[in-house]
Amino acid sequence: MLPIHTDALLNTNALWRFHALAEEYGLSACDAAYLELTQRRELGLATFDRRLIKAARRAGITIVSS
Repeated sequence: MLPIHTDALLNTNALWRFHALAEEYGLSACDAAYLELTQRRELGLATFDRRLIKAARRAGITIVSS
């Protein structure tokens, strides 16, 4: 079983950023949250979702492939 980590740095500013990213890239709130987290934590993103991949590339986020 994989360990589960929570994001203790989540705050009101991040919630506003979710909304802005969702509108800017045409994403769901959930996908915008993934995008915001990868930006803030400077991580790569692993996904098969084409819309999320396109948004991540536009945002300068590295896509992690298998």
